[in-house]
Amino acid sequence: MAAENKKTKRLYLEDQMSHKSNNLDLMKFLAAWLVIVHHSFDLNVSNGEWIKVITGGQLDFGTMAVSLFFLASGLFIAKSVERVQTAGKFFKARFRRVWPPLAAVVVLSVIMGAFITTLSPGAYVSNSITWRYLLNAVFVLQHGLPGVFEHNVYGSAVNGALWTLPVEVACYVACFIVYKLGLLKKKRIIGVMALYLVCAVAGYRICTMLGIGLLISAFRPIYFFLLGHVLYVYRDRVPVDWRLFVLSLVGMAVCFALSWSTAAVWIFYPYVLLYPAFMARQCGSRLAFGGRFSYTIYLCAFPIQQLLIHLFGGQMNVYLHMGLALVIATAVGVVLHYTTEK
Repeated sequence: MAAENKKTKRLYLEDQMSHKSNNLDLMKFLAAWLVIVHHSFDLNVSNGEWIKVITGGQLDFGTMAVSLFFLASGLFIAKSVERVQTAGKFFKARFRRVWPPLAAVVVLSVIMGAFITTLSPGAYVSNSITWRYLLNAVFVLQHGLPGVFEHNVYGSAVNGALWTLPVEVACYVACFIVYKLGLLKKKRIIGVMALYLVCAVAGYRICTMLGIGLLISAFRPIYFFLLGHVLYVYRDRVPVDWRLFVLSLVGMAVCFALSWSTAAVWIFYPYVLLYPAFMARQCGSRLAFGGRFSYTIYLCAFPIQQLLIHLFGGQMNVYLHMGLALVIATAVGVVLHYTTEK
């Protein structure tokens, strides 16, 4: 009897997913900021990113943030597909969430380019690269605009953060297929995960031989998205326990010390994200408020950061760049949220 009472007091993911997680919203907002911090170092070609220094280059803030986004997305998209069930409702909801801010950022980037390009206005407008950049709005990656950011120290990429969007859309399609095939169930979803891991290992080897770096970078976010599915399906068996959180932190530290970065991120990092997001003690709604802007901040930050560097002559002090970018991208992200996403 005492053992049963002790068991009933244990907190599980299912209990916490039954109501809104303020902590997760706060973490998503901070993750959007971490992406800006990461890009401040990268875009100024600096090796001083703090987490990289601590881990000997095995982890960066971008990896930490994108992994959180995809894990949370995998959890709640699985919940969503079970609720709406039909393809029309499911994809309409995803479209309304993802596309309007993306289209706005892509169009605004083209307009911004017209003011700072080294080409004449006529040459910029008539250049096919300008029009091809609009393909980003339909998830076809195009990185540059003609004559834009050519003298920036990092290079001329206008919005390098957009690479995650085609990956996310592919995950949405895969989620619906998994659901329709009846695989979003206990034991079956483990089989899906096992199959994915086999494909990921084979794909990594093939992409490494062919030198396709962008595809390699997609394997981890897809894994976190699918892991979100697994956690959702087994939510009644996933404990939210601080001891597992501490154990996961220790596991990460040991793996980094042994230079096992993949094990650190793929095995231990998910619970390091899960526990604070769904722990019993939640922050207030005021602190969580910024979470609603995380997507739009993420979308607009990279071109704003590149623009700042351009205006400062091609390179900036990392911390000045970081401070300005955090303020401006947050403000623009809020405006984008209320004018497009919402």
